[in-house]
Amino acid sequence: TGPKMDLHSGIYGGAVANPLTAMARLLASLHDANGHIAIPGFYDEVLPLEDWEREMWRKIPVNLDEEIVRETGVPELFGEKGFSTLERIWARPTAEINGFGGGYQGQGTKTVIGREAMAKLTFRLVPNQNGDTIIALAQKHLEKICPPGVKLDMAAGHAGPWYLTDPHSKYGEAAQRALKKAFERDPVLIREGGSIPIVSDFRNILGAETLLLGLALPDCRAHSPNENFPLENLDAGIRINKAVLQEIAA
Repeated sequence: TGPKMDLHSGIYGGAVANPLTAMARLLASLHDANGHIAIPGFYDEVLPLEDWEREMWRKIPVNLDEEIVRETGVPELFGEKGFSTLERIWARPTAEINGFGGGYQGQGTKTVIGREAMAKLTFRLVPNQNGDTIIALAQKHLEKICPPGVKLDMAAGHAGPWYLTDPHSKYGEAAQRALKKAFERDPVLIREGGSIPIVSDFRNILGAETLLLGLALPDCRAHSPNENFPLENLDAGIRINKAVLQEIAA
């Protein structure tokens, strides 16, 4: 926040800090030019990707870079330098700006210095990272570089822990056999960034592992208008559940 009300930028510009400019500087500080997250300590606990995973993803017989460009409509892909696209989306953490606003938002122009600016951030965690630690690191980073003339207020939301299933366990092997039986194809073992925090509670409280068997496709448009789910995938889910139970019982 800055002044107690919106100000005429022609009168006060140059004398009063603009909260939107300050917020833009804070948000720009989250990443460097190579896509690395610039919060000190952010990567300290990241579990490195295993060689067998990297090799499996490299052999996927589809150009997923082209598929992502086609599906999303972006001019080109961009992300953390030193990692492939699949490694970035399946095994690397992120810092995302989910929303940014403030000042005049109506039609035309209005020469104002807005009294406040806001942003919403989320962080995708990967194995060994702790949500509370990441939030604390982000707050410390933003407080340290906050420009003069504005006040920074931060409110932390909830943090869901990461979860990783061992594909080489009894249940992991059973799931792979079931997938092959249901689809008549060899399954590819991937990771995914969708948040399902309760599965960690199943492990920690009940001592039960969770098999996460994805049936949605990239064009299902999760969290977007026209979100959908093909009926044939619903049928496939029935086949998979039947096959998994048979394999576990065998």
